[in-house]
Amino acid sequence: MRSFLRSLLLLGLTAAVLLGLTGAAHAQILGSIQGSIAGENGESLPGVTITVTNQETGATRVTTTGPNGRYSVRSLPSGTYTVKTDLDGLQSTQQENVQLLVGQVIDVNLTLVVEAQAETITVTADSPLVEVSRTSTASYITQDEIESIPIVGRDFKQFALLSPTVADDPQRGFVSMSGQRGVYSGMRVDGTSAKNAFFGYANGGEASENDGLVIGQESVKEFQVIQNGFAPEYGLDGGGFINVITKSGTNDFHGSAFYYFTDDGLKDDIKATPLDLFRDPTVSDITPSEFERTNYGLTAGGPLKRDKAHFFFSYDDTERVNPFIDRFSTRGGYDAVLQRALTEPAFADLVADYTPNNDGIAAPDPINGRTASGLFNRTVDNLILLGKIDLYPSASHSASIRYNYTDYSRTSTFRDEESLKEEAVDAVLGNWVAVTGTQGLNDLRFQYTTDDLNRNNLRVGSPIEALVRFRDRTAGRDQIGKFDYLPIIANTSQFEIRDSYSVLFGDHDLKFGVDYTSDTMEQIFAGSKDGRYDFNSLEDFLNNDADRVRIYFGNVAFPNYDETQDVWAVFAQDQWKPNGNMTLNYGVRWSKTDNPDGLTHIFPQARSIPDDDHLAPRIGFAWQPSDNRTDVFRVGYGHFYGRTPTLLFASQIQENGIFPNFGRVTVRPGETGFVPLGTAIDNENPPATTIPSTSYLVPEFRDARNERFSLGYERELSRNWSAGFDFLQADGDHLQRNYDDNAEFAGHDPFGRPLYTGDVVNPAFNTLFIRRSDGKSEYRAYTLKVTRRFAGNFSLQAHYTYSKDEDDDSNERNATSVTVSDITNPGYDYGLSARDIKNRFVLIGVGQLPLGFKISGTVKIQSGMPWTARDPDSFMPNCPTAVCPAPRAVINGQLVGRNTLRNESWNQVDLRIAWVGDFGSGQVEIFAEAFNLFDEDSYTVNRLFNRDQGPFNVTSSQEPQFFGGAANPEFGIPDERLQQSRAVQFGARVRL
Repeated sequence: MRSFLRSLLLLGLTAAVLLGLTGAAHAQILGSIQGSIAGENGESLPGVTITVTNQETGATRVTTTGPNGRYSVRSLPSGTYTVKTDLDGLQSTQQENVQLLVGQVIDVNLTLVVEAQAETITVTADSPLVEVSRTSTASYITQDEIESIPIVGRDFKQFALLSPTVADDPQRGFVSMSGQRGVYSGMRVDGTSAKNAFFGYANGGEASENDGLVIGQESVKEFQVIQNGFAPEYGLDGGGFINVITKSGTNDFHGSAFYYFTDDGLKDDIKATPLDLFRDPTVSDITPSEFERTNYGLTAGGPLKRDKAHFFFSYDDTERVNPFIDRFSTRGGYDAVLQRALTEPAFADLVADYTPNNDGIAAPDPINGRTASGLFNRTVDNLILLGKIDLYPSASHSASIRYNYTDYSRTSTFRDEESLKEEAVDAVLGNWVAVTGTQGLNDLRFQYTTDDLNRNNLRVGSPIEALVRFRDRTAGRDQIGKFDYLPIIANTSQFEIRDSYSVLFGDHDLKFGVDYTSDTMEQIFAGSKDGRYDFNSLEDFLNNDADRVRIYFGNVAFPNYDETQDVWAVFAQDQWKPNGNMTLNYGVRWSKTDNPDGLTHIFPQARSIPDDDHLAPRIGFAWQPSDNRTDVFRVGYGHFYGRTPTLLFASQIQENGIFPNFGRVTVRPGETGFVPLGTAIDNENPPATTIPSTSYLVPEFRDARNERFSLGYERELSRNWSAGFDFLQADGDHLQRNYDDNAEFAGHDPFGRPLYTGDVVNPAFNTLFIRRSDGKSEYRAYTLKVTRRFAGNFSLQAHYTYSKDEDDDSNERNATSVTVSDITNPGYDYGLSARDIKNRFVLIGVGQLPLGFKISGTVKIQSGMPWTARDPDSFMPNCPTAVCPAPRAVINGQLVGRNTLRNESWNQVDLRIAWVGDFGSGQVEIFAEAFNLFDEDSYTVNRLFNRDQGPFNVTSSQEPQFFGGAANPEFGIPDERLQQSRAVQFGARVRL
């Protein structure tokens, strides 16, 4: 019955889309121009005809004022508008050059006088600095700032990081908003979701999170970041969301060609870390052997029919070679691999690309042996094509359809990572806006996107593909060999349709809508299929005496996960203006997530993945205390939900505990299923008596939720300056966490740390990997901000945020590691989040200089990220499975709290200087950009992208003592650089 209803709905919605596209569509994230029309004596004027005209495209929209003199023209693309009034017997009045940014709500109020002459009165006024009717908090990056601000890699998402309460998530580099996990941040491009439901990041995320793009910066028109208080029409964007609109054609032909270039002669040396210098004071900085980045392309747009139809096209190609260093930091590990290679030559290939450091044999530390480093390059090729047609057949209809294609590939000379990565994204989007009557409007939009990803490794096919991990009582810990979760092939398709209807009814602007999204994923994921071997000492490694090995037994053919998730939602909301100084937004959103069921699993409770439904009430209030409409108080409250990445469902299907899908089992020498390092593994034919692992989400699992309260005040200080203050409180619950329910608990040690026997609760199973949604978080942020629009030859945005971010689990979407330290006390790990940034200041500026020169840049200053001291002595009793968090350390008899230590603060200045000259009807721009202008050196303890804190993944800098209790002199010494060294980039752009 469910499939029949789904098919019926899809048929109806598809028919609606096709009918809509015959009338037209405009795929933008849209804004509104609204206001009141009054007579000379202040009386409200009903029945006034309002014509809003886009000055660039000629597109018009017509409405009339209601009984209270109010009007609202909704679903407008960003641009420059003229607002004109007409009423018999009264003088026509118009206001020109009304600048509407993406998603903005602008109030334009006009006064009509008795007709005295034929001409229309033109009102000259700047667009308002303060959105007095907006109840949510938003930040904007304009087209001029997008073209002027220096951004590394020209990744438009980096603009979001210039907004308050927005930061990089330290685990995976996602954009984290309002203190929430990065996977819960939304992104909308041209009015539809740009999120990948499986991985939780943007479509094309493996490209966009790894020096690649899906939409070229030259195609982006404007950018808006909604941090809190957004309306019920937006769902499953629990942290906030990013609005992006692409460029469109206009009534004038226009285009551009651009070229960016930098190479190793324009990049500073890669500097040694403080830990490198501590181990070898004579170590030298490394000059990049190869560093190059080119980005070139063109855009073109113009009229197909003036005022009625326009086109836009862009081509963008990026080629990059980026150097980086990988350190094999286990003392003596390099020498141990070479020694084993004497009898097993295949092992020599594991360290062939490393060079020994001067800190071991015949050097400062001859007892423990050498470490090693390697200089590697990542090569990226990223092609983006985008085409768009906008139609305006009448004042009552507008339409748009857009197609874009992305082809991304990355190879790396460092084979022990994702050294061969390819991704292709195809997306078709459409939108139809139809005016009904004088006060109604329907907005229909759809998209269909495919995202095909191949995450692979150049070591595949080598004699040794396994991941080898060392844990030595005197040498430290490290790993070498292929990432054990590779290869991954993931093909996704997404169909989305959303329709909303709004109508102006007296003082109320009502809006109702329905959304439907269907995401299908075909994937092969067989983490540890080649084995992850753990050795407790270098001597054990030399003897091939692994303490344990983790092996995946099950289907390793594509696909071993093939499922669909459907999400349905309806919403109703109202913007009520009881008087000219007050706006109240309120409404509710209900959504239903339909997850896979009818699964094969050894446990009955795991034969379906829990569905979820959300009820999200929201209310926002904006009050203008002054009659001149130059300031506003904003208050917002609501419930917001994040979408659980369906990656977390995969193991429930792939590791069902039924032969041969025994999953990721951890076995020791002599146990059934053990395969020695160097011996091929038959994954799909394990011994029948192998003790299986299995995984599932508990039936009560729920999507993440946060309850949010915001308070703000914004004021226009003068014609061009505004300032404001915002407070945000976000309390999260239902956060995903991972347990091993088969670890036998043995009480607590004298410091309160959990102890485990090392045995299992149920001997019929290896690991019972259980996902629960019992995590909690708490975020508080206070922001001061100042904005100056471009006037007097410069613009400026600046903000300072003081915040505190706490949680009991900071994992983004951990697929394979246990994240809970104490299975009897879910709150044991509560403390500062790994995302916590105590102080943060950002400044953005654009200035016009004499003789056609222009200067722009950003300044970023912020507190360092927190980290946790770890105990090397308590591995077995505190974390017996090697997939759980390493135990916290004891210093001076006191247990150190989670994330109570902090890395140093850092700052960075990026600067751009350009010269713009005219030629004929065009312009040429030549510019230079410097990233990390002053070459600031900031370092961090613990690798930036290795923060799961498992016992094999912590670094020596995190351990206050060695095994056995001797003080560790390397404790607290940073081991990884936070910023890239200074680089200069040159470029040119021609505009017509």
